[in-house]
Amino acid sequence: MLPSLGALADATLRVWRLDDGAWLLLAGPPAAAPRAPREPGRADAAFVAMPDAGGLWLEVVPTAGQRPDDVVRRVMPVLAGVAHLESTVESLTTELASRYEEIDLIYTIGELLGRSQAVAEVADHILREVASVLGARQAGIRIVDEEAGVLRLVAIVGSAADGIPREVPLDAPDDVVVVRAVRTRRVETGPQAQWVAGEVLAVPMLHAAPGGPTRVVGTLALADRAGGGTFTREETKLLAAVATQIGTALENTRLAEREREQHTLERELAMAHDLQQKLMPTPAVLQGEADVAVTSLSAESLGGDFYTFARFGRGRIGVMLGDVSSHGFSAALIAAQVMAAAGIYANSAIAPDETLALIRESLGDELEHTEMYLTVFYGILEPSTGRLAYSNSGHPHAFRVPRYGPAARLAPTAPPLGLAMDAELGRESLPWTFGTDMLVLCTDGLIDQPNAEGERYGEQRFLEQLEEGRLLSPAELERRILADVAAFGGEPHDDTTLLILRM
Repeated sequence: MLPSLGALADATLRVWRLDDGAWLLLAGPPAAAPRAPREPGRADAAFVAMPDAGGLWLEVVPTAGQRPDDVVRRVMPVLAGVAHLESTVESLTTELASRYEEIDLIYTIGELLGRSQAVAEVADHILREVASVLGARQAGIRIVDEEAGVLRLVAIVGSAADGIPREVPLDAPDDVVVVRAVRTRRVETGPQAQWVAGEVLAVPMLHAAPGGPTRVVGTLALADRAGGGTFTREETKLLAAVATQIGTALENTRLAEREREQHTLERELAMAHDLQQKLMPTPAVLQGEADVAVTSLSAESLGGDFYTFARFGRGRIGVMLGDVSSHGFSAALIAAQVMAAAGIYANSAIAPDETLALIRESLGDELEHTEMYLTVFYGILEPSTGRLAYSNSGHPHAFRVPRYGPAARLAPTAPPLGLAMDAELGRESLPWTFGTDMLVLCTDGLIDQPNAEGERYGEQRFLEQLEEGRLLSPAELERRILADVAAFGGEPHDDTTLLILRM
């Protein structure tokens, strides 16, 4: 670095040190001795001590036209900084060398924890290593059992093991050093004469999850220091570092176990989701009778939306769509029961309101027990009469979309199933233009989809999409609407189902 700095300063730079009465050149172009002290009347060189550099001197020989002192003022801060940095590095190197045994301990513990699935498997080995390096005759690791309300001993070394309790209540008095360490979340020391001789040093094992609160996982404690006396500050710092390692390993073990349980649950939910999807028929069920497009999306692995179809012969078909008043596992269970009941009753070709009454009766106990309810639309299209007969238990989003004119709501004929178990379900019948009219059913997850500003997608926008795309095929119109909803609000925030049928 010195030649480069000299080139920038347009001067020859040398660094010297006085060694046993003789000047020793440490850096710079070869020279037998520094050009100093100056000869009388000469000012072509400078020789100055470098501040905080441990006896180093700087020789400056500038080119013609420069004053040596000016060059010194420019280069000295750089050289002094480098010298200070080298001194710091040397000091740190010396410190690290002196702490080799402690560093080796940290490394050994890290290696042990890295090889083991569970801290308990290597806890005894870790304790022996720690006790050996820090000169403690007794050592123990305890973990916090929040459910039992105790500090539980998982590893111990030392001759006093038989006299130390395996469990200590977390609400024990403060004179129990390990409990005090948990309570204060700090290193605690003090006598514990009823257990061990000498001073007890207890360090809380903490784990700070990113973005989460710091948890006390347990304690690492030493006692009965060899040679007597108290543990030094350096020994306490080392023990705290070891405790951090063990605490992190313990927490990682706990999180790994929780993750395994979560993966198991996710696999089971995925299987349940696949089963739920298979319970709902594909449009192919109505192939040859009607042109159908349907999409059902769950906000969670399992959802509360459902739909099904029925064929009665002679062109008559039944269409059912519903929405349970929640989502997740409980809603999916109700939806599955509805589809099972619909499979039994809808295929009997009875009137829509009678079908819903039978479904309500079969689900009565379940709805009362869970305090859930569901909205259901069930319609039967009959080409021979040119009519749609339907029963609507509180489902708000059911529409007839004609070739001309506005979309017409197929109004509810009864409250949702589960809210009024004895209510008349009612039935409506209206003319249907086969070949042009479309039956459109959706759940509130589509209508209520919010955007980034919290605005709802809304029924008005939905109806505009229906009326603008009424000449499209059901599949084309469905893709158009779902794309518009996604552009408006992104991923579904609730269970979302859209069914479009023309026959």
